[in-house]
Amino acid sequence: MRGGARGPRPRVVALVSARMASSRYPGKATVPLAGRPLLAVLLERVASARGVDDVVLATSNNRENDVLARLAAEGGFGVFRGDEHDVLRRHVECAHAVGAVHIVRVTGDNPLTDIETLEHLVAVHLGGGADYTYVPGDALLMGILPEVVSASALERSWLRGEARHRSELVTLYIKEHPDEFRIRTSELPEGLYRPQYRLTVDEAEDVALMQGLFERMAAPGKIVTTREAIAVLDREPELARINAHLRHKAANLRSVELDGGIAGSPR
Repeated sequence: MRGGARGPRPRVVALVSARMASSRYPGKATVPLAGRPLLAVLLERVASARGVDDVVLATSNNRENDVLARLAAEGGFGVFRGDEHDVLRRHVECAHAVGAVHIVRVTGDNPLTDIETLEHLVAVHLGGGADYTYVPGDALLMGILPEVVSASALERSWLRGEARHRSELVTLYIKEHPDEFRIRTSELPEGLYRPQYRLTVDEAEDVALMQGLFERMAAPGKIVTTREAIAVLDREPELARINAHLRHKAANLRSVELDGGIAGSPR
């Protein structure tokens, strides 16, 4: 109604998805970064973001993940536990459980998820009435990107999708069926695009790189930024070479490939 007051802002919750199981590096969520578990560092970093109402760990019901649930709870974060393998269903059920209208999806493999990008994507998403908002292209392979998606879009994806849409690539159905959703795209903040750097944690070399970065940057009470990490790698190229030879997951390469039909399209 013209001239009327706006309704309350929709509830936005960051869901950090993590579990102990991994085909390449089991237990990576608890590896120490400057003396603190990776997951604790990531949760604290995400909690520093503006525009997010809550931060919740979304892990599975398997007993091996009890340690992650305790770690999150000890840090004052909410915990949701759901299906081990149907990651999309875990996100849908978690969103409902915490009353989220929109979620910020953060993967536990990415301790340096960029907070500048997260804040910007939330603003773009809410301002544009979107179902899904993200940064397209090979920036995904850096391992620093969050994405924002409505709880209703996740639910539709689960109901309409197949088994392959319910794996860790939670937004695959949306990317394969862009005409069914209101999609907004954005870019990384200036100075952050370095597709040659791999800041995800999936293999032993990734752990070594991340530990080297945090040894250089961490300090008590400090929130380490992605921008700082990139500056370190720019100054110390030998550090970036630790994991430069590793291949990216096929699912992530497929996700980047699908962006060709979405990026730049007005929605």
